[in-house]
This record gives sequence, structure tokens and C-alpha cells, in this order.
Amino acid sequence: MTQRTWNQRTWLFASVASVAILASASPALAQDADPQPDAPPASREARTEGDIIVTGSRVARDGFDAPTPTTVVTSQALETRGLSNVGDYLNEIPSFRASVSAQTNTQASSLSGATFADLRALGNIRTLTLVDGRRHVPTASTGQVDLNLIPTVMIDRVDVVTGGASAAYGSDAISGVVNVILKRKLEGLKADLSMGIAEDGDNFERRASLAWGTSFAGGRGNFIIGGEYMKSNGVHSFLDRDWARRGDEIVSYATNRPAGTPSRIFASGVQYVNSLVGGVILGVNADTNPGNGVDALRGIYFPTPGAVGNFTYGNETGGSSIGFSSSAGVITRLGHTLVLPINRHSVVAKFDYELSDSIKIFAQGSYATSGSDYSGPVPRDTAVSGANAILIRRDNAFLPTQVGAIMDANGIGQFYLGRANPDFSRTRIENTNTTYRIVGGLSGDLGGGWGWDAYAQYGKNTLESQIHNNRIQQNFLYAYDAIRLPSGQVVCRNETARAAGCAPLNLFGENAMSQAAIDYVNGNQFQQITISQTVVAANLRGEPFSTWAGPVSLAFGGEYRQDKAESVVDAIAEARGFNFSNPQPYSGSFNTKEGYAEVVVPLAKDIPGFQSLDFNAAIRYTDYQSSGGVTTWKAGLTWEPIKGVRLRGTRSRDIRAPNSSELFATTSTQSTLRNPFNGVSRSYTVVFEPSPALAPERADTLTLGAVFEPRFIPGLSISADYYNIKINGAISNYPAQQILDNCYAEIQGSGPGAFCANVARSGTGTNTEIVSVTQALLNLASLKTSGVDFELSYRFNALAGNVSTRVYGSYVAHLISDDGLGVAPTFNAAGIIQTRGSVIDRAGQLGGFASGLNTGATSVPHWQLNGSVGYSNDRFATTLTARWIQGGIVDATLVQPGDPDYNAASPISVGPMNVDSRFYLNWSGSVNIINDGKKRVQLYGVVNNLLGVDPPFPATQLAGFYDRIGRSYKIGMRFEF
Repeated sequence: MTQRTWNQRTWLFASVASVAILASASPALAQDADPQPDAPPASREARTEGDIIVTGSRVARDGFDAPTPTTVVTSQALETRGLSNVGDYLNEIPSFRASVSAQTNTQASSLSGATFADLRALGNIRTLTLVDGRRHVPTASTGQVDLNLIPTVMIDRVDVVTGGASAAYGSDAISGVVNVILKRKLEGLKADLSMGIAEDGDNFERRASLAWGTSFAGGRGNFIIGGEYMKSNGVHSFLDRDWARRGDEIVSYATNRPAGTPSRIFASGVQYVNSLVGGVILGVNADTNPGNGVDALRGIYFPTPGAVGNFTYGNETGGSSIGFSSSAGVITRLGHTLVLPINRHSVVAKFDYELSDSIKIFAQGSYATSGSDYSGPVPRDTAVSGANAILIRRDNAFLPTQVGAIMDANGIGQFYLGRANPDFSRTRIENTNTTYRIVGGLSGDLGGGWGWDAYAQYGKNTLESQIHNNRIQQNFLYAYDAIRLPSGQVVCRNETARAAGCAPLNLFGENAMSQAAIDYVNGNQFQQITISQTVVAANLRGEPFSTWAGPVSLAFGGEYRQDKAESVVDAIAEARGFNFSNPQPYSGSFNTKEGYAEVVVPLAKDIPGFQSLDFNAAIRYTDYQSSGGVTTWKAGLTWEPIKGVRLRGTRSRDIRAPNSSELFATTSTQSTLRNPFNGVSRSYTVVFEPSPALAPERADTLTLGAVFEPRFIPGLSISADYYNIKINGAISNYPAQQILDNCYAEIQGSGPGAFCANVARSGTGTNTEIVSVTQALLNLASLKTSGVDFELSYRFNALAGNVSTRVYGSYVAHLISDDGLGVAPTFNAAGIIQTRGSVIDRAGQLGGFASGLNTGATSVPHWQLNGSVGYSNDRFATTLTARWIQGGIVDATLVQPGDPDYNAASPISVGPMNVDSRFYLNWSGSVNIINDGKKRVQLYGVVNNLLGVDPPFPATQLAGFYDRIGRSYKIGMRFEF
């Protein structure tokens, strides 16, 4: 730890402690303060004068009155928690899953640094993000919007609809909607300045968020501009945390393992021993049995140039060693970034002006950049066959003399080398995302309760992604195959490559290679993805007539949208020449035309048993250029039998249309797979292909809930909502290994079928060689989830101030994925389970991967709770926030001891894989230096993960529910003038 880092950490800790001391001392100073009036309950916080259009409905309604469950997150709640962006706050709400954020997406190069909303763990592609009720240009080719790009100081509130809303807002709103509402008006200057650091001395963060607004023309016009700068250094390496350094991995055993040993286990202290830094000889002709004479070379390794050693493998299995400590072994997460560094800037400006008493003009513009620069995974070569294996011949110019002598004595002409390559081919991923968006429109009052608005908007997002030091695979194969000419000169064996500038590469020993060879072998991969979106829309809402129970509310409108996407890549990537990634160029566009209508009809009011009864219905017809027309709808009831008790329910049909990536994008990479025809595992080419013929996903959603706001306990609001979502035709693809295994099964059965159509191969029988595997997208899968969400908010006056409590809870009963093949669990003749079958329930699965179909829905705990309790008065505020995540298992496709189907001889057996629960506690506090109603100067401090809780075992195998940073501190200042 550097002296500067130590000083930063010490200063921040002292500053946070000072705020805490001031906050704890303030109650004595506050005893004579006047009691504060009742704060509004959580469901009412966002109300302002005039109608509120609550997300989930186009009709003007109040939050808890809507039939669709809606959570409102206020700007005050965001301030109290003290996080750097709204996405981090939402990811602490149990109904969200942190699928993409700075702590979870370290290897997703096209998404790095982004934070996407993911409701219900159904995948962030199925949550629609809006800004002021309007679509925002996607910041990824997969259609999501990065929540980091909105300055927090400009946010008034965030509405979260935890139910289908496609009838109101269109595609992507299957699991819900996140609607970020910007401030309508601001007078003067508002700012939030902060810095923070982890207790370990890293993840240093600084942030400045400012907004200024003014009214003009006698109050007829208003202008607001706000901006934010944020930079975080991240956590450079997994090796920077004890829990990550211990090497929690899954380890596989051979099929001829001892009786009673499962096919795999989760273990700590796992190191790779088949790919050492500097190189290790794996064996000859794929023979890895050290008892055979032809393996006289196996285990010889090369720690430094010219040095030769004999590697001791320890408890080896499947290329890894368990519970083994050696300076030569490779830590499994070597080179992986733990928490991404982020550097972002954003600006938003809003303008509105009343042209007359009945017509208003409005405009909005935004510009943002977000960048991340981090280390990618260390390339490893482990293959013992195939074109991409490192095959060293006897006449290799760099072969150490001792090894050559052993080869001559045993009649060995060649061997395979395993190597981890941080010394010459460690990738560095650099991404810059630039987004701008402009909106302009008119709104007006037609009289008689009718209003309208119309607007046009254009947005463009440009992602530039570079992968530095990406290995050019063919150059690598040429370079390490070096020979010595009679003149003594070392050259590449291939004469054509030699003439083109091939520089010989010495793989024997860490840092043994020349800079010329490194430059020849590596290249910089480049991709630029440009996404643009044009929207024109108009809405009309009013009250055409009344029933005896009240006015009927009606809204209808239409929208035209055009989306374009283009990918430009470098020539090597286009030729699929890099070892990692290889995105392909593409371009495409599609347009969408849609119209909707929504109505709220009061059926009863102010009669016994019916304080109110409202019927809500909506319908939308959408015509997609790529797939044709589709109709979505919603119907719901809200019934208040007595004052303070409200029952609600909705049934809806929702959709998600394929995004630009699914329609147009192609990429390829190298992936280690097992050839089922001969049992050989090595690196193969895997191609990911789009499908222009994809149809929209279809979802049926049912929600039933109750709201309790008793008049005898002012300030108390309780809600509970059951949900059931079933998605048919989910866009998905099969993992490459599953495609290979199913192709093999087809050939063993009736002959090549649908899976073999995606496998390019040569030869027959055990001589079948895999050329490539294509992962094509299909509307084949289905998903189903059900559970209960609940929320409690209670605010009251006490101790000359306000006490507030809030609890969010979520219980997920099921998260079922079905690959569409209709395969039941399979058993062999001895009754031992072989596969779980097509249907997998992933509720309670906490692993960060998903065996089986790739649908975007992977894992979620059964139970999650988030609660806070706070006290505030005119001078200070203090809040404790707690979060609990129930334990579970790592992978629902496997069977462990205690499972009714467990048998160690099963190919899907695993040792104990239970995951412990986790409890996190956070503290925040603030002290007002000035607070006279017109001016405010406030100091605040935050301690995240107050108890210093590490992720549970096996930490590196788990999804993004857990804090990776550890205890951290933040100090800041807010002011308003």
C-alpha cells in the first residue's frame, strides 16, 4: 500500500468518524427544536401539484392507487443511501438482480462500466428503462440503457413497476419498467461532492454532481442544467482480496474415478497445473499418465529463461490441483479484474416555456461518456491435440538442451506445451461509450379535462471497444515454431511467414520472448458499434364522460420508432484471427409502428363495501418491420372495500422484440470443448450467429396484491403482491458443448439432425474432427417465475424529529427454464441419473453461470430482504440499512449429497455445494451546517458493508448478489443556494 493510499484512507476514515460524532451529538442540541410535520408515506413522496402520470399507466393516477405494483424511490432516499448512481440503489431492492454492474461484468467487454436494471432475474433485456416516461436510446446493442449516464442530482424520483407494462409502453416491459423522472423545476444551485475509498486502500472514488436552474418570463419558462463527473479506480485484481485469492473453483474428476467420488467438487486452493507461467510439458500424443515411458517429459517446466525444473503436481485432477501451494502453479483468477474502474461524465439540460395558457413547449438534451480500462483474463494454452495446441518439435531452436537429451534418449520427436501467458499476451480492454439524446415537443390543455402532448426525439450511442495485446492466433503458431539455420540464425519455420516478418517466439521461461516477437504475435482488436434511435409520438388523455361513480379516464396515442445499428471492426477480427472475441461487422435497421388506448372506469364509490372500485384496461397494437404485428393488453381491478385497505389485480400479455444484436450481430471466439466423438478436449472455434427471423417473446403476467394504510396508524403503508410470469418463445441459444453432445446423440441414433446442422466437422467415428460450432438464436425456450413482493413504510414524529422505517422483501417461489426439447430427467440402466432434463427450477441457485439453455435468466435466492431505519431533524440525520440474502445452492442442474437422486457415479454428481446466507449493514449520516429553508450546506458520511462481510464459499463461482469491495468509507458535502 502506498503512502498516498494510506493517507487517503486515513483521512476519509477520520472524516466519516467526524460526521458520525457530530450526528450522535446532535440530539442534545435538537431537544428544543420544533416537531416536524408528518412526512408523507413512501407511496406519496413523489406527488406534486397537478396530475401525476404513474409509470405502468398512461392515465393520471396516484402511486398506490395503480393496479400494477409500483415502488417509488425518491431523491431523498437516494441521498440518504449515499451511493454513486441510481443503479446501485436499485440493485439493493430485492426484486432486482445485479446482473451487470461494475462489480459483476468484469469480462463483458462490450458492457464494461455499465449498470443495467434486471427485475425478477429474468435478464436485463426484459426490463424497460425510461427517462421521463419516454424511451432512451439503447447504450448497448442488446437494447439496455446504462443507468450510470443520468446525473443523480437531476433525478426527482424513480418509479419501478414490478409487473408487465407492454400495453402502456411497448416492447421489453416483460418483467417491469424503471422510469427515471427528472426534476421539473429548480431555482438556484444544487451540488453533491464526495469521495470514498475501500478499507483495503483501493476503489478510490471521487464524484461531483451539480445542477442549476432558473425561471424566467415571469415564471412562464424554466431552464435546468445538471452534470456529473465520477471516477473510480476499481479493484485491480482478484488477488487483492483474501476471499478471491483462495481460489474457489469447480473441479472435475475422470469417469474412472474411485467409487464414491462425485464427478466434480467445489474446492478452495485450486490452481491450474496444466498451463504454468513459463510453460510446462503436458505429455506426448495426449498421454498424461506419468507411468508410461513416453511421458518421460511430463511435468518438466520452465520457470525462467534457461531454467528447467520438475513440477510436483499434488492432488491433481482435470488440469487443476486442489489444496496445493506452489509458486509455479497458476492462481485460477490470475489477471481478472475484481471491480471495474469507471470514468464517466454526463450533462442533462431541460427547458420548458408556456407559449400561452394552454400550450407549452419543452426540450431536453443530454450528453454522456463512460469509459473503463482494465485487464482481461490471462490467455492459457492447455490443448494436447488440434491445430491450436502448442506442439513443440525436437528441432525447436529455443528447446533447452536438457529436454532435447531426454527426447533423444526416449525416441520422442515432439511434445505439447501448456502455458499461461501474462508475460506476453495479457489482454487490456478499453471501452468508451458516448451517448447523446435530444427531445423536443409540445403539450397543451384542450379544456374540459383533456390534455395532449407530442414530441420527437433522436438519440445516438457509440461504443468504441479495444482489446489491446490480443493474440493473433496464426502469427502465434508461426512464431513459436522456430528453427535454427546452419548459419546459427533463429527464424520461423514457415518460409512464407518468415518473408512476411515473422519474429521467433521463445516460450521456454517467463519473459523469455523478445519484444519483436511480442509485437508480431499480438494485435489490437477494435470494434465500433453505433446505435441510433428516432422516435415520434403523440398522446391524448382526458375524461370523456362520467358514471355515477365518477369520471371515466381515457388515454390513447401512437408512436413511430426507427432503430439502426452498425458494427465496424478491424481486418483481423473480421477474418476471425484473434484468440479472444473476434466481433464481426454488421449493419441493420428496423422500424416499429404502434398505437394504444387505455381506460379507467370507476364502477362503485362511497357505498358499503365499496369505498371505490375501478376497472383499468389497456391495449396496444405494434407492427414490427422484422416480424409483423402483435397485440398486447392489460386488464386490472382496484377495489377499496374500506378506507385504508386496497386490493388490486392485473392480467396482461407482454412482449419483448428481438434487439439489434439478436437480429444482426455475429461474433466468434475460441472455447475449450470436449469432442464427444473421441473424448478429446481442446480449443475450438465457436461462432455466435444472429437470426433475422426471430419473433417477439410473449409473456402472460398475473399480479394480485393488497395495500394497507390504516387511518389509526398515520404514516404506515404496507403492500404485498403475488406475481406469476410465463414467457413463451424466449430468445435463446444452446451452449456449444450441449450442441456437440446432442449432435453426437443424433448420429448415434437416427442420423444428423437439427443440432448437427450447427456443427462443422470432418471424418467419421472416432476420427471425427470438429471444425467449428455455431450457436444460433431460436424462439424455443420458455421461462416461468412466481413469488411475492412486499413493502412496508412507516414514518412518525419522535424525539423532536422524524423516524422512518422501510422494508422491502421478495420471495421467489420458482424461476423455471425450459429448453423446449421436452426431455425428462434421464437415467441409465442401473437407475443412476444422467441429466436433469429440459425443465430446471433455478430459484435458490446462486451460481453465476447456468448450465443448459442461455436465456438470460440464471439465478436468484428464494428470499431477499432490505430494510432501513433512520432518524432526522433540522440539524442531522442518521440511517442504518440492512440487507439479507438467503443461502442456497451453486448449480440447480447438479445433484449433491442429500438430493433424492444423488449417486456419486452420476455424471452430474457433485460434492456439497450449499451456499451460506449473508447479512450486510450500512450506515449513513449527515449534519446540516446551514439549513434556513433557502440555503443548505450539509456534510455527510457513509460506511458500506459496516461489518466487513466477505462473499460466501465458493465466492468466485457466485452471481452478483454479494459485495466484493469490503468495508468502504465515503465523505461528502451537499449544498443548495
